[in-house]
Amino acid sequence: MNFHGGDVYRYSGDLIDFSSNINPLGVPDSFRRLLLERMEDFTRYPDIEYQELRKRIADYLHIYRPENIVPGNGAVELIYKLVAASGASRIVGLRPTFSEYGRAAMAAGVEYVDVPAFTGEFDDVDRELILKETVPNSIVIICNPNNPTGTLIKKAAMRELAEALLKRDCKLVIDEAFIEFTDSYPSESMADTVEEFSNLTVIRAATKFFGMPGIRLGYAIVSDKAAAKTIKEHMEPWNINTAAVIAAYSIFDDQRYIEKSRSWIRTERGYLYEGLANFRGLKVYPSKANFHLLELTDRDMTASQLKAEMVKKGVLIRTAEGFNGLSEFHLRLAVKDRSSNDVLINTLKTLIE
Repeated sequence: MNFHGGDVYRYSGDLIDFSSNINPLGVPDSFRRLLLERMEDFTRYPDIEYQELRKRIADYLHIYRPENIVPGNGAVELIYKLVAASGASRIVGLRPTFSEYGRAAMAAGVEYVDVPAFTGEFDDVDRELILKETVPNSIVIICNPNNPTGTLIKKAAMRELAEALLKRDCKLVIDEAFIEFTDSYPSESMADTVEEFSNLTVIRAATKFFGMPGIRLGYAIVSDKAAAKTIKEHMEPWNINTAAVIAAYSIFDDQRYIEKSRSWIRTERGYLYEGLANFRGLKVYPSKANFHLLELTDRDMTASQLKAEMVKKGVLIRTAEGFNGLSEFHLRLAVKDRSSNDVLINTLKTLIE
């Protein structure tokens, strides 16, 4: 069963969607303009090798080898294809984290172990606990910052983990789908260290930060050409549609949109945290991403009951289904624009307090 946010289609009426962690600035104007200019591109197939697309991504990341970049139909496709192509003995993930890592392992017939390695406040992880669960030819997959906790593992710690895994004949895959929302980006990203570690792959979702998940564009930065080739061989031809290609030709150069987005998240993440932290019966965990994990501490209602009541008031939240290690009292809220955040705070106040 699929457990994701953004499932607004089962509800009638207009909802403010706090279940989906997407940039509220929406589709960049630069993409809108270029899409109209290049409408004729839809009359022919995309380049099956996606050479220009890979170069645009490499330039955005300041990486000099486009051949080490594998584009995908969203980050999820890359996760599934990477696991299927890996021949791994075991996939090791964290608990709680994004459910698709376990589903990808199941689809490939690979053992999946999720490790409760987070500290009590979800502000750090026990790397030794992760290493204890590895066997030779394991893949450790870490979402950084983690979904749903917002935990950001520092680059120095990630380097140490990559080195330790290399000595054990294991690989490290880092899902950086939300890294651009962090205040420390790009300094804590591992994208520029991929060539230093032959066992490292970094996966990104281009369209969360750029506010258009419907485009479905992700990419993996793979440590060596052979590994990249193996993943590509598991891809269907023309897996990236023309609209996503056009998006890549515009969004990565849109500095105005990028700076506006970073200014927004710096302000609104703190604003929403402060607005929620004062509620009685509600614990808010600090986050480095564009969402907050919360826990109902009074136990007067479950998160599912709260969700049902909030839907009646036009607000959709994300409960903990699909996140191993969380309870029926946990929920996740995206950070949105100021007016939407105010609606959320006021709605919660009427239901909780």
